[in-house]
Amino acid sequence: MTNPPLEDLRGSLNIPLDIPNVEVEKLEIDQDGNYRITVHSTERGTHCHKCGGFITDFYGYSPFITLRHLSLLGRQVELRIRPQRYQCKECAGAPTTTQKLAWYEHRSPQTQAFEKHILLACVNSTVLDVSIKAGMGYEAVRGIIDRYIANGVDWEMIKKLKVIGIDEISLKKGHQDFVTIITGRIDGKTIILGVLVDRKKETVKEFLMSIPKRLRKQVRFICSDMYTGFINAAKAVFGKKVRIIVDRFHVAK
Repeated sequence: MTNPPLEDLRGSLNIPLDIPNVEVEKLEIDQDGNYRITVHSTERGTHCHKCGGFITDFYGYSPFITLRHLSLLGRQVELRIRPQRYQCKECAGAPTTTQKLAWYEHRSPQTQAFEKHILLACVNSTVLDVSIKAGMGYEAVRGIIDRYIANGVDWEMIKKLKVIGIDEISLKKGHQDFVTIITGRIDGKTIILGVLVDRKKETVKEFLMSIPKRLRKQVRFICSDMYTGFINAAKAVFGKKVRIIVDRFHVAK
């Protein structure tokens, strides 16, 4: 579902947020030209944190939370939302549960779209460089990377997978301290499949082997840098049926 367009309080801005099931209440522009957008959820209900049942008895709002979102026209964007609370009348004590929305993680100060943008920006760069360009702390960028290392992949959501990218992220400039980011090219967009704890061949091979057979059989291209660990891991899993393409960034470098 596409969000309604935003209306600039001072003029004519007409750009969708591309976040599902929210409506815009207010748009504010600070003295630096950055945007603060207040939204509310149009979803109704949530799952009780005790019994797991779906509950729809509205019980007010939690305090506002502020989330960093994708920049707009070179300016930072903050989203403000008051999460809805619902009461479960089936559990003893009628506990309440805060609604969880799919586009941000609990206790994360960023939207998922912004976090994925930061991860992709780290490719061929360093955490420090990305933190400076994004105007956020080094530890905040590391926190995003660490959260994605811990996340599993919902392979059921992926129907086609023809191109896979394998890249490294340098945690510190001048140090041999890397993690690996695995991406897929799906419907013209680059999506993050996984972030691995290191760049060892065995680690990459294990992840590639975890891809369901129905998807592995579809893969035709692996885009990688010149690191032999990545190339050998891809060859070990896919053999000769896929074409390994060296990332043009590394060829130019």
